[in-house]
Amino acid sequence: MHARTELWFAIGAAALAAACASRPGVATTSPVTTTTSSGDVALNDNTGMWLDSAGGTWMDNSGGMWRGGRRGMAMGLQAADIRTMSNGNIVAHLAAGDSLEIALSQLAASRAQNQAVRDFAQRMVTEHSAHMQMGMQLAMQGGITPQPSPADTADAMMVTRVMNRLSNSSGNGNSDAQIMRAEVMMHQHMLHELNMVRPQASGTARQLVDQTIPVVQQHLTDARSIWRQVGGGMNNGDNGYNNGSGTSNPNGTSNPNGTSTNP
Repeated sequence: MHARTELWFAIGAAALAAACASRPGVATTSPVTTTTSSGDVALNDNTGMWLDSAGGTWMDNSGGMWRGGRRGMAMGLQAADIRTMSNGNIVAHLAAGDSLEIALSQLAASRAQNQAVRDFAQRMVTEHSAHMQMGMQLAMQGGITPQPSPADTADAMMVTRVMNRLSNSSGNGNSDAQIMRAEVMMHQHMLHELNMVRPQASGTARQLVDQTIPVVQQHLTDARSIWRQVGGGMNNGDNGYNNGSGTSNPNGTSNPNGTSTNP
């Protein structure tokens, strides 16, 4: 049991290190066009948002990621990847998701100016830490050894880019909206992948996925609400993404006339 516990935390630590490490080629500067006053990228219409910069990584309104826009190359876990995942791969995916969210929220809590944003970030650290511990206990009870899938790497890349942008932000008045935008994106993507892996999971792994989905859904709902409170996600319809006047072509090119004021 001791060795299994060490393995679980090694998986979480690896994801945490990936989130905090600086990687070559990661965009950390603001795009020239369709930028917000905080230096973050503008959101698109009701179809999703840019993760890093126009022409970079696009997240659609289901939480799926695409390189170069929604007509670009799909990123993250795909159906073919999931069909080969074992229960150990799925449990490891959830552990990594917890670790990445903890890393993001620790940074967010240290930079937040608004009390509601700070409280949410601290809550995410507490609740995802508890969830990771619960997952470890369920996995041990079910005889599952967590083992990361080789195809499961996009989430660490996503969080690295988001954390780099938060770290490099100027801490101006829009930083709280920028933080909550990141929390919305993280939980939307997490929920997307949970729903994708659910049919592949069985036994204890399925139980863990089923227990996690409503928790992540509640986190997403709360994150969207606070995002709006601090001036982000305005005029967003049902998907919580569109923020107003800025426009961006999801094929990967920006509209130089588009402007946006809310991250």
